[in-house]
Amino acid sequence: MRIDKNSDKPIYIQIYDYVVDEIINGYLIPEERIPSRRVMSKRLGVAERTVETAYHKLLADGYIISKPGSGYYVSSENVWDEEHRELKSNLYNFSSNGVETSKLPFSDWSRLLKRTVKENDALFQHGEKAGEWCLRKSIRRMLFRTQGIKCKTEQIIIGPGAEDLLRELFLLLCDKGRLMMNNYYYYRVRSVAETTNIKPVYITSGADGIDLEELRGIKRGILYQKPTHALPTGVTLSDEKRRALVEWAKDDRYIIEDSGDNDYRYDGRKTTLWELSGGHNVIYLGSFSKTIAPSMKIGYVIMPEELVALWFKRKRFYANRVSRIEQVTLSKFIDLGYYERHIGYMKNIYREKMLVLRNAVYDSALGKRVRIAGDDAGMFCRMDFDIPVSGSVANKRLRDGGVKLSPVSSSIADRTRARFGDNSYTVGFGEMKISEIKEGIAAWERIWRCWL
Repeated sequence: MRIDKNSDKPIYIQIYDYVVDEIINGYLIPEERIPSRRVMSKRLGVAERTVETAYHKLLADGYIISKPGSGYYVSSENVWDEEHRELKSNLYNFSSNGVETSKLPFSDWSRLLKRTVKENDALFQHGEKAGEWCLRKSIRRMLFRTQGIKCKTEQIIIGPGAEDLLRELFLLLCDKGRLMMNNYYYYRVRSVAETTNIKPVYITSGADGIDLEELRGIKRGILYQKPTHALPTGVTLSDEKRRALVEWAKDDRYIIEDSGDNDYRYDGRKTTLWELSGGHNVIYLGSFSKTIAPSMKIGYVIMPEELVALWFKRKRFYANRVSRIEQVTLSKFIDLGYYERHIGYMKNIYREKMLVLRNAVYDSALGKRVRIAGDDAGMFCRMDFDIPVSGSVANKRLRDGGVKLSPVSSSIADRTRARFGDNSYTVGFGEMKISEIKEGIAAWERIWRCWL
């Protein structure tokens, strides 16, 4: 910093403006210590009393705090960097991506992690290409207990999250025909397709799921499908439609079945496409990001046996990129029953949050204008509103008022085949506290009051 002694601006204000600018632009962060008055006065060549005046103004305006005997620190009460400014503007975040992590049994995980490292220092070396055998075996047993899925341990491949595994699958199956997706698509899947230079074929989808007649017109290809609680619509396919999809997948066609929120079904699990097909022409995709934590980048796929051979043939020089230590720890976490207990516990929490959300909406003026669907599972539902204004205007008003959520129309490929209204929204609550859900709905009602 340089002091301009010829400026009309007082020196203490120049010091004040400089420190504020450093905080606003993120060069000084909350709880960071700033130079003492004596050090700053020597550095700038000004009187210590001048620095003291600047610091008093910074204290009064809430930019810094004073800790007796320690010095001055950047305040943590007011956050000024761009990231937190964005979070502050979206006060009520009804995103569908949030996950409740405060209930994770951290102490059990930490204990197992320490035990894993202590027992086997060889885990710091390269492991098996398809993932640790113990984890693949644990997943196999767990899926049989929870989903009725039967497969061989050899058919399970471990990878660094669902998106990475999807990319590998798209590349593996590129000679099997076109990739097909619902017209209302999950944006992450579309992004993966785009990074592999794949242009999907979009199939019309509505309140009962994918259009079977349109699908049957395609004789060869790969269908990405989330049969339970699909994003962004919350649609769960009926048993009849599931059987029809399995029938379609015969004759060199494949379905990539995203397990989705089947673990978080409130009224019992739905039969998986893998189970209905006996593991033929269906690839089952799962991940621990939603069931444990978003940072848990461990996913898995179960492949038909002929594809496993093809995968190993094309992955001769492949090294598995998932930490072996995390894999072995997760295997113990599953085998000792922690994982399934955690799923059961979280299902009850999400069920309670969904009920709070529904009641808050129906008890407000919003309830007279809404139909709620997809509230039978998971961490989000779909709300279809009948209000006399365009979706773009309504959603902008919400964003400006501090309520963040996603219009269903933001994830549609062909608007001429839209099956949901302009004011349909995907409303999530995974990481929100119950009090925040209630406050958020109250804010939503205030923002839209003129249309209700």
